[in-house]
Amino acid sequence: MNRYSRREFPEMSFAATASAALLPLVGCGSSSEYEGVMEVPEGGYPFIEASGSHYEIGRRIGAAMKKRITGHLHYSNDYRNSVDYLEGEGKEILGRMLSHARASFPHLVEELEGMAESLEIPFMSLFAFNCKSEIRMLQDPPGCSTIAIRDGDRAILVHNEDGNDLNIGRMFLARITPPSGTVFLAFVYPGLLPGNGPGLNQSGIVQTTNYIQPRKVADGIPRYFISRAIFEAKSLEEAVSLATMEPRAFPFHHNLVSLGDQRILSVETAAWPEHRHDIMEVEGFYIHTNHFLHSAMVEGGEQGKRPYDVPYISSTTRMDVLSRAIESRGEPSDVEGILGLLSLHEGRPYSPCRHPEGEVHGVTLGTAVFQSPEKSMTLFHGNPCLGSKREHNV
Repeated sequence: MNRYSRREFPEMSFAATASAALLPLVGCGSSSEYEGVMEVPEGGYPFIEASGSHYEIGRRIGAAMKKRITGHLHYSNDYRNSVDYLEGEGKEILGRMLSHARASFPHLVEELEGMAESLEIPFMSLFAFNCKSEIRMLQDPPGCSTIAIRDGDRAILVHNEDGNDLNIGRMFLARITPPSGTVFLAFVYPGLLPGNGPGLNQSGIVQTTNYIQPRKVADGIPRYFISRAIFEAKSLEEAVSLATMEPRAFPFHHNLVSLGDQRILSVETAAWPEHRHDIMEVEGFYIHTNHFLHSAMVEGGEQGKRPYDVPYISSTTRMDVLSRAIESRGEPSDVEGILGLLSLHEGRPYSPCRHPEGEVHGVTLGTAVFQSPEKSMTLFHGNPCLGSKREHNV
């Protein structure tokens, strides 16, 4: 397993953004108004609990959040595109993806079936929506930013969860008690399996994820099924085994933490042109956005090209803003310092703290803070710069 040193990781970060153009803008922006956009609820995102069989868990999530989820699907271009793909050229491809999901995670397919029933929509339409990345490499890819410190007996991870602004006001928190008995808490997107947003379980295993844009999609398990499965991992080793399993359809970056062991792992996985992964144990200071950083994942392509991912402007701009701020100010030593970096608006509309602006609808939906040894998540409901936070226990 590789390790970052305090010196090597900033060098990797600067190298990864050497060609990025920093947009010298500051301050909060606002998107053009369009139908369907909501605000973060005044009292914060709603909280639900669900238990029982996986089918019952799905039904209970769908029933409790039906208005939010169906409202999101009504306005979502991703949902319309997913259903159109299912009803057209993608029926066979989605059928193969479903077969992969059933073979590896039949219980999670049941969870999605239960959700579809309570939402009163066809299961295959909801399954297609949970394959939205695999169906169409996203035209406006989301962006998340992660900063961590592993130092002595401290393990701190702070994660900006970014997504389309149609998710504002429709996100929710869920505490799930599955048949395995491994209770977990997650920040959940409307209509998706838990796992794309940050969360942790009663074993002290934390997961946050970063979207990675591939060159092509492979035939395999849709990524949201893998990230959902990780929330029931009882150890860091089990979480890594799930994150790196094959066959995968899509790349992903997993930030995995064991709060009890004070360990942080960065796991980069690729699906095309071959299945590949690299695991790095974080020591000291660490940043990740939405492109691969591990040397094993960025080298070896033809004519000097990156073989496994396509960095895009949102990801490289955020990495550049954060790297330059650290170069100027020095590395933060605590949560407050990290939050200061993740609240920066330089480079907007692709800043670390994202606000919609014009036709760019990416926004920071929430910021999750995890600190060892506490098995809890402090969540900023909305942008971290607004300071509205609550602590949530597993």
